[in-house]
Amino acid sequence: MIKMLVLDLDGTILNFEKEVSPRDIEAIKTIMDHGVQLTIATGRLDHEIEAVLKMMDLEGKANRISQNGAFGYDKDGSHIHSHTFEPTHVKEVFQAAVHEELITTVSTEKDVYVKEESKGLEAMKKRMFRPVIIEPNLADQLGTIIHPSKISLHGANIALKQMQQRIEEQFGDVLDTFISDPACLDLMPKNISKGAGIEHLLESFDIEPNEIACVGDSFNDLSMFSLTTHSYAMSQAEPAVKEQASQVVPSVAKAIEHLLDQKEA
Repeated sequence: MIKMLVLDLDGTILNFEKEVSPRDIEAIKTIMDHGVQLTIATGRLDHEIEAVLKMMDLEGKANRISQNGAFGYDKDGSHIHSHTFEPTHVKEVFQAAVHEELITTVSTEKDVYVKEESKGLEAMKKRMFRPVIIEPNLADQLGTIIHPSKISLHGANIALKQMQQRIEEQFGDVLDTFISDPACLDLMPKNISKGAGIEHLLESFDIEPNEIACVGDSFNDLSMFSLTTHSYAMSQAEPAVKEQASQVVPSVAKAIEHLLDQKEA
């Protein structure tokens, strides 16, 4: 039996309306009753993980890996690791990421910033758990007052993929990029990923990578899929994501059912 279950949020246990299926909640609690630790690994901020755990009545009962591995805490709130952009790079990366067809956001551990109001920002705000901060001097404050862990671009998927190629060509030696959602491209400091964040966590618990199971739906989940043979991709994920998973499932509940069936076999 596995010792830890790692779950993505958006598109996995959290739908577009910021809701969690009661069936998934029941299944998660069931596998935890079997002694399996719960870890949430997401591109979202840490306080958003805490908000979702509260929705599921699981406050203080899960380890937390936020912003694609930039920050990690155990279920007791003890700090495991944290990473932010080097000040020498972040302003140049931000300027390159600004595009008239896309919304560019900057995330620190606790807040999300934009330079100005823009078309489409209101719809994006509805998916978040805290207000976005409008900061007209954002570019000047990067690396001095504001220390980002993630820069994200939001918009049409085809535009994001084009931007991803351009950013990688220009900054591939200092950052990694992930399509974390069909409408979101994340730019992260080099070698920061969900997989790396999970490895930090496993070291602190003395758990082997193949003693975990992971469930996700996006390209930023591939680094955690590569850690274990117990990897599950959601059925709505892109083909390239599903190809990297051991199983494809329609829900978290189905993934947990499969894991519990393996235990009993």
